[in-house]
Amino acid sequence: MERVNRIIANADYKLYLQKNLAEEKKRPFCSHHFEHLLAVARLSYTLLLEEGCPFISREIAYAAGLLHDIGRWQEYRSKTDHAHYSAELAEPILAQAGFSEEESQFIQKAIAQHRIKGLSGGHRSPLSKALSRADSLSRLCFLCDARNSCTELEKQPHREKLQY
Repeated sequence: MERVNRIIANADYKLYLQKNLAEEKKRPFCSHHFEHLLAVARLSYTLLLEEGCPFISREIAYAAGLLHDIGRWQEYRSKTDHAHYSAELAEPILAQAGFSEEESQFIQKAIAQHRIKGLSGGHRSPLSKALSRADSLSRLCFLCDARNSCTELEKQPHREKLQY
């Protein structure tokens, strides 16, 4: 997990997390802080193992999970799709952490596709699907103070109870 720890220590990564926090300071709904990113990383890896994809390493799954929302702040500012923006921001961080070009492209594609539901959007890797599912499963809606005003509640798997 040495490369994952390099991501966490990366100055740009820390800056993007701070920008997310600043943009979400007064937001009552789900946040995109480090704990969310770590939960998505852990769930992605668990889902990959459960779905029979042991060929995707823990380091790859964690890298994707930790980076999947780093561009969320830009979506608040300019309505840019945060999934694609996060994938762009991830490229130099992954290179600096020591991921190969092939690994980086694989992770970036999964990040860019993490908001796609169902079969739309062409071929999706198991990592992309696990990341998308983990993003939804990481929300603890049944404990949320803002659940009564949330427009996304009915779409969330954890609206009534914990599933993972």
